[in-house]
Amino acid sequence: MAKNNTWWALVVLALPLFAHAEAMFGNDMAGDRKLPKTWGIGIDYFGMKHPYQIDSLNFSPPVLPITDPSILPIENEIRYADIKIDFWLTPFLNVFGIYGRIDGDTSIDLGVLGLPLPPEVNSLLVEYDGDVYGGGIVLVVGGDRWFASLTGTYTDTDLEGDFKSTVKATTLQPRVGVRIDEDIEFWLGGYIVDAEEQHTGTLTLDLGPLAGGPVDLDFGVDLSQEEDFNPSIGMHTAWADAWEATVEVGAGDRRTVLVNFTYRFE
Repeated sequence: MAKNNTWWALVVLALPLFAHAEAMFGNDMAGDRKLPKTWGIGIDYFGMKHPYQIDSLNFSPPVLPITDPSILPIENEIRYADIKIDFWLTPFLNVFGIYGRIDGDTSIDLGVLGLPLPPEVNSLLVEYDGDVYGGGIVLVVGGDRWFASLTGTYTDTDLEGDFKSTVKATTLQPRVGVRIDEDIEFWLGGYIVDAEEQHTGTLTLDLGPLAGGPVDLDFGVDLSQEEDFNPSIGMHTAWADAWEATVEVGAGDRRTVLVNFTYRFE
């Protein structure tokens, strides 16, 4: 998988070599509005912390009598950075590819079961890191002083860690904002997230009197987001006719922060 990811990244990085000095199609549709330079290369940092829900949880041997895994509190936190290449196909349609690294941890609180577990076993912690790759599109409409956009992103992962893990996510980001001048924008928006996280592996745990000492447990857990939507607020600025920066913060049950720096080319 890692070798395939490397080739995918090289292809994405080569795409801008074929770009023109303006959007590939339909520049006349923008009228006399100033258009962004055709393609850019940037870096993203994204952090997110939110509750998960359990779709399934299994232990073998079944020493933990969990009849309703949905009662278990779960917190997921990720820290993610990538290189992003984007390209304006038309003045209203941008496509992009991303390749980066993720570091995350998911904590499952077993303490609510009220079992005689040692304190260090009351929380099942799954830590992982690895490569992230994906892409998406941005649709934009607007006038001289306002705009609306919808960003769709799909990502997959090639993860490392003590367990076999996969994380897939599809994200929609609607935004409605105002343009202060040609170089400053503010918006209100949100994140609509459809995330799937799976972990399987073996834990060696000392379950104390519950199991008579240390025991090897094979486990499998399927997780998904607890809340589909959270609101966000952000701003974008440009300077020196080439540099751009974006900052966006999300609140609610899902807390997010996004920082982006991009350099745009003719």
